[in-house]
Amino acid sequence: MKTRLFLCALILPLAAMAARPRSVTLVIQETGLARISETHDLEPPGPDGLIRIAPLPATLVPASVTAVPIERGESLDILAQRFAWDLLDNESLFRAYRGATIVGRKGGETIRGRLLTPPDFSDPHPALVLAADDPAVRLVPNLLELDAVEFPARPELARTPTLVWQLADGRPPPAAVQLHYAASGITWAASHEAILAQDNRSLALSTRIQLQNRAGRDFAGARIRLALTDKGQFAPLVPPPNDPRAGKSTPLRYSADGLAWVPERTAASAAIVATYDLPFAVDLSADGEVLAGLSSVAALPVDLRRVYDGVRFDRYQRNRRTDWNLGTESAATIDTRLTIRNEQAAPMPPGELRLLRGQADGALEWIGNDWLPALPPGETATLNLGPAAGLQGRRVRTGYSEDAPRMAAEESFEITLENQTPDDQTIVVVEHLYRGDTHEIIAASAEHVPGAAPHSIEFEIPVKAGTQKSFTYTVRYTW
Repeated sequence: MKTRLFLCALILPLAAMAARPRSVTLVIQETGLARISETHDLEPPGPDGLIRIAPLPATLVPASVTAVPIERGESLDILAQRFAWDLLDNESLFRAYRGATIVGRKGGETIRGRLLTPPDFSDPHPALVLAADDPAVRLVPNLLELDAVEFPARPELARTPTLVWQLADGRPPPAAVQLHYAASGITWAASHEAILAQDNRSLALSTRIQLQNRAGRDFAGARIRLALTDKGQFAPLVPPPNDPRAGKSTPLRYSADGLAWVPERTAASAAIVATYDLPFAVDLSADGEVLAGLSSVAALPVDLRRVYDGVRFDRYQRNRRTDWNLGTESAATIDTRLTIRNEQAAPMPPGELRLLRGQADGALEWIGNDWLPALPPGETATLNLGPAAGLQGRRVRTGYSEDAPRMAAEESFEITLENQTPDDQTIVVVEHLYRGDTHEIIAASAEHVPGAAPHSIEFEIPVKAGTQKSFTYTVRYTW
């Protein structure tokens, strides 16, 4: 017998319960937990004297429920509360009819009796035990072999996820209550689409939010606040393959008890660190997804740089001071780096940023993508958008010598930059002085400044379209 055969036999009147809620507000965490507040108009108690409130999410956390009367002077004294959904599955349905008389049919045979105990649906052949009107007990060895099971009408049956309240005797319920509760299965994720201006100095930014509702209930006209937790600031331990953070190393920090190093996300708390309000109400359908706009900025100042950080290390390095082969490998990739400053009054949520550039013919050129961290007003972030098309670099060590008595070493490099694009380019070359903490540049064919990273220097090299350019430098280390 299939599940649908259990349900097709049900012809039940609805019990008295509240109408659809109004004034719905959701505070949704990126973890999937939501705090929901909504106004429910209460119907009079049913024949059994109980108040029923539906529809509600299937994932509601019963212990989180709080109800407050809307009108001043009204009171609500809840003696007992139950969260029920009798049509959730076969097990719930039979459990709701324990002690009731049900009818099983197979071909022309009818089996009638009082349900003594719900079948065990973890068994591949669940048995059905019924008590007949006489002292006899009927056993159906395999319930699934029946064609149908019929259940009597029961007004109090919870057809949808329902809160059932028992109120204090003699006190009428309030006309309406503000219901607050938590539910899981509702998540959000931000994405940013940026179109770079022709001068590379500003971009138009559009931020949208993907909302996913797996709570099992519609939310119509909901006002939504997005909440970012401390954990949400860090990448999942195993990011999805299409996540820009996939493949990157996971930083570690001390756990709260200080006893171990753990991934940052593991050490982070569930505290809310930032919120973002959607500017308009949203309809969230059950088991549905919707993409809602959060904000847009016509011109946000940015700094777009082409960066060559060409040093590579193979796996055989042993000692940065004595291994003369250290750092002699070279990478060819010149990356596109975007530094963005949040000059809005509101914080920017974390999410993937896709950068494009508008063309004269109206087309959009793809530049790259990376993960934008949570960005409070006034803060900046630098994103690595991947290889810059048409640009390559080469890094060659041209000399190395040691002066053992003076505990010193000198190392020289030649860096070559190639520009095969139709435009002139300025490339920032980052060189890491990794052999020791005490160092000095004793010769360089191009101007340099201290780099942003510790023990590094930067060169800003202009390269004309269709050409290449080289420069050299020598560093001296002392110990």
